[in-house]
Amino acid sequence: MIKVHMLDAFEEMSQAKRRGGRKVAEGEAYNQTPPDTGQDKCKSAQELFELLERVQSSRLDDQRCVLPAYFSQSCRSEERRERTTEGSRELLERVLEGPGPYPSVVLPNGGGYWVDSGDTPQTLPPSTDHQPKYYRHHFLGQEHINLTGWDDVHGPVLVSVKYETIEDQTRIVLRLKTGTVQHLLSSTNSPPLNVVKAVNRDLSLACLEPVMCPRASHLIAAYDEHVLVSQYKFGVLYQRFGQTAEEQLFSNRASSPAFDEFLSCLGHRINLKYHKGYRGGLDTQFGQTGEEAVYQVYKESEIIFHVSTLLPYTDNDPQQLQRKRHIGNDIVAIVFQEKNTPFSPDMIASHFLHAFIVVQAIEPNTPNTRYKISVTARDDVPMFGPVLPNPPIFRKGPEVREFLLDKLIAAESACYKANKFAQLELRTRSSLLESLVTDLREKSREFLGSTPDSPTDFPDTPKSESGPGSRFIDTVRKALIARVRSQESNNNNNNNNNKKQTNGHSDNEPSQGGSNPASRSSTFGKKSSPSSPVSSPDIHTQRITSRVSESDCSSLNSVEMENGGDSDTGLESMSSSENKTCSLCLEPGDLTAEVTRLKCDKLHLLRQNVTCQREIKRLREKELGLQSELAAASREILRLRELLKDYTTKDNTSTI
Repeated sequence: MIKVHMLDAFEEMSQAKRRGGRKVAEGEAYNQTPPDTGQDKCKSAQELFELLERVQSSRLDDQRCVLPAYFSQSCRSEERRERTTEGSRELLERVLEGPGPYPSVVLPNGGGYWVDSGDTPQTLPPSTDHQPKYYRHHFLGQEHINLTGWDDVHGPVLVSVKYETIEDQTRIVLRLKTGTVQHLLSSTNSPPLNVVKAVNRDLSLACLEPVMCPRASHLIAAYDEHVLVSQYKFGVLYQRFGQTAEEQLFSNRASSPAFDEFLSCLGHRINLKYHKGYRGGLDTQFGQTGEEAVYQVYKESEIIFHVSTLLPYTDNDPQQLQRKRHIGNDIVAIVFQEKNTPFSPDMIASHFLHAFIVVQAIEPNTPNTRYKISVTARDDVPMFGPVLPNPPIFRKGPEVREFLLDKLIAAESACYKANKFAQLELRTRSSLLESLVTDLREKSREFLGSTPDSPTDFPDTPKSESGPGSRFIDTVRKALIARVRSQESNNNNNNNNNKKQTNGHSDNEPSQGGSNPASRSSTFGKKSSPSSPVSSPDIHTQRITSRVSESDCSSLNSVEMENGGDSDTGLESMSSSENKTCSLCLEPGDLTAEVTRLKCDKLHLLRQNVTCQREIKRLREKELGLQSELAAASREILRLRELLKDYTTKDNTSTI
C-alpha cells in the first residue's frame, strides 16, 4: 500500500514538472545560467518531506477502524442513562415547583415502572411458585416412585409419584428445566408415564427409568430446596427534602434523628468487627466498609441492611462509588424520606435495583410517629404481597417492622422473575437438574449392576470391563456355576453308590441290561423309538440344558459331557425317569432369589465396611487423645523430677 501511494506521489510530481516545462516553453523567461545546487537540494528535500507526509497520512487513513458494537452500545447506554437521569431530575424539579403535598413516587415519563400507593385496591396474581419443601413433607420417608427421563425439547426430566391409599389421590412432582410443578390428581391406575403426559402434554417421553439407589430421596429434596434463601441484603437510602439526583442521595454524610429512629425499627445496630453472622459483602476485619451496620434475624432468616449513611464517605467523589457499589448491587432498596418530597425510581442508575419501598415519616420522634409506605418496581416484576392497606400508614412498632420485612423478602423473590434474573435462574436450574438426573442414573445402574444402553456409551468396550455393574453380574454367574457343579458332583456320587448296590441284582435281571443303548442315546440327547421306555428322560435332559444355558453357556458343555460319560450302565436314565425334577434345574424365581440374596450380602458387607471405618476413625481419635495425654504425663513427670532434684539439693545445702 505504501508503494502504491509513493508511485502516485511521484506521478503527480512528474506531471507538475511537465506542466511547468510547458509554461516556460510558451514564452516565460528562461534562465540559461546553471541552477543553484543549494536551492535544488532544499527544494528536493522539501519535496521529499511532502512525499513522506502524504504517504504517512494515507497509511493512517488505511489503518482507521470502526469501534466494536459492544463499545458503541455501552456508549449509547451511558448516553441514554444520562438523558434519563436528567429527565427524572427535571421532572422532580417541576413537581417541586408546584404546591404540596407531593406524591411519594413520581413515575418517569418514559414508563418502565409501576407504583402501588395503596390508593386503589390491588389483587395479587395467583402464585405459581412451587413449595420447595413439598417433597420433604409429602414424599420423603414414605413409599413413592422416583423416575428419570429425557425429552427432546425440555431436556432432563425428574418425576416423583406417590399413590395415596387413604385419600385415594395421586401426588406428582414434575421437575423440568423451566421449573417444578406439583399436582394432586384423582387416583388412577395409569402408569407413571401416562400420568406425566397428562400433567404436561408437551412432553414426548418414550420411557422413564426408575431411580434405585440409596439416599436418592435426600438428593432430590436438596435440589428442590436449593431455591430457599435464608440470607438477604437490602439497601437503605436517605433522601432529604428537595433532593432530585442520585449524587445528592449518596452524598448525605450524616443521618438525622428521624432516620435513626426508623433504623432502630428495622433492626439493631451491630459492630462489624465483632459480627459473626451474615455480613452481606461488608468488611468485618479491616473496617473498610464502615464500623456499624443494621442487622436483623427474622423468621429463621438473616437480614443485613446497607445503610448509605453508615457506609464510608469519600471526599472529592460526587458519585460516592464506595457506597453505590453496595447499594447499587442490591435488588431491593428502601428510600427513607424525612419530609414530604417526591422520588423517581429512575433516579438511581443500576442494573440490579428492581424494586423500591419508599417510607415517609409522619411526626417523627414523637409518641405518634407514623410511616407512609409506597412501593414501585420495574414493569417485568410482578405484584407481590403483603397488600398495602388504604391508607398505607402504619404506626411505629412491631407491626410496621413485620410488614416491611415481609414486603422486602417478597419483593426480592418477585424480582427474580424479571427477565434479567429469570434467564440466569433458568441456566442455573438447567445445569443442576441435568447433573442430578445424570448422577441418579449412574448410581442406579451401578447399584443394580446393569450396563447402560444409552448412545453415549462406548460400543467397543467389553461387558466384563465396562464397570462395577458387569463385575457384579460376573460374580453372580460364577456363584451359580459353582453351585451347579457342586450339586452335579453330589449327584455323581449318589449314582456311583446306586451302581454298587444294584450290581449284585444285574445277573437276575437281564432285561434291564439291554437298555444300555437306549440310555446312551437318551443321555446324549439322541432320538429314540416311540416304543422305547426311556424317551421321557430325553425331555428332561433337554430342559436341563436349556435352563443351564440361560445362566452360562460355558457350563453347558461341561454338564453334558459329564452326564454322557457316566451313562454307560443305564441306571441314570432309570433314576431320571423316576424323578420328575432334576437337581440341576433352577427356576427363574430361584435365580432371582439368589441375585437378591447376593445383593443383600453386598449391602451387608458395605454396612460392615462403613461401621469398621467409623470404628477405626474412633480408635484413631482415641489413640491421638491417649498420645496427647501420655505426652502431658511425661512432661509432668519431668517437672516433678526437676522439683525433686531441687528439693534434694536444697536439703543437702541446708545440712551442710
